[in-house]
Amino acid sequence: MRKELLLPLNMVYLLILVGFAFSFFTISFDVAALGVPPKVGSLLVYVGLISSFAASVILIIDVFSNNVNGKYLWTLAILFSGGLIGFFYLRGRDYYLKGSD
Repeated sequence: MRKELLLPLNMVYLLILVGFAFSFFTISFDVAALGVPPKVGSLLVYVGLISSFAASVILIIDVFSNNVNGKYLWTLAILFSGGLIGFFYLRGRDYYLKGSD
């Protein structure tokens, strides 16, 4: 029996994108050199981390509620990547759900 995600699919994609973009941007570039105040730079980091955490939790709940094969491997991959591997899980979600109970 296939269960739906906690949020719509496009919202989960948005959470993954925001988490990756804000985390990558604030790590790669010095936002203070771009004229951004340090408080806003730290706010971007927090928004990126919170959205990545939310996407990871939603995807882990989906993996366990649908009893996907290799759920522990998916959980480790999603935890260590911060939701980036979750993007690949979402793209092939229908395929992985066919093999589950």
